[in-house]
Amino acid sequence: MSKRKMELGAGGVVFNKKGKVLLLRHRNGDWVFPKGHVEKGETLLETAIREIEEESGVNAYADEDSFKLDTSYINSAGTLRQISWFLLKTKDKKPILREETFPEGKFFSVEKALTKLSYRQDVHLLEQMQKHYS
Repeated sequence: MSKRKMELGAGGVVFNKKGKVLLLRHRNGDWVFPKGHVEKGETLLETAIREIEEESGVNAYADEDSFKLDTSYINSAGTLRQISWFLLKTKDKKPILREETFPEGKFFSVEKALTKLSYRQDVHLLEQMQKHYS
């Protein structure tokens, strides 16, 4: 039995001042949270903040006691991904999209986001993050 390779990543569930949450639409049609691969020398939180900025143009920040939750999945290439998700906040009002991978993004009410998210694991993630958002 071969041992599956695992890749670490980090992302964020980003709330704006009105309590709305940032979602991005992948070019394949899936609505997701921003996330990405850890670069050498980065902490998981630094990765999450960088990836959010790169994918959505949103400047996110963490409170001192920012809530974190880990999830894992197997991607289309068969690689096990472990993602550390952070509850983050922003003062930005809307995303500025610069990547072809994500042609659309918006802040949605939590209720609307729960219906738009493409993956059950992300729905559960948002439900958990909402409990810790203040």
